[in-house]
Amino acid sequence: MDLREVEKMSKEIPTKEYMQDGWDSGPIGCHPYKRGSRHNKIGMWIMWIFYGIITVQVIHAMTVIPFFPISFTILSGLSFICYVAWRATWLNG
Repeated sequence: MDLREVEKMSKEIPTKEYMQDGWDSGPIGCHPYKRGSRHNKIGMWIMWIFYGIITVQVIHAMTVIPFFPISFTILSGLSFICYVAWRATWLNG
């Protein structure tokens, strides 16, 4: 391949070729996302309450389940998930 063929392959395809008109407009009465709006703040509160409930449930499960290997497996899986999330935000942030 020469340079012109590579340039042709890397160009973006216009959205009119594969999307219908009006694909990027919301339904009637729908407002666009605004950072810091009341809707956003309420959603963030709901999300953090959900995270708190899940955390309490996992801690409760750790205290209720008496069999150590199960607890160890769950904790090691959770710590691996936290490590992956931390590395992803550290490398991309």
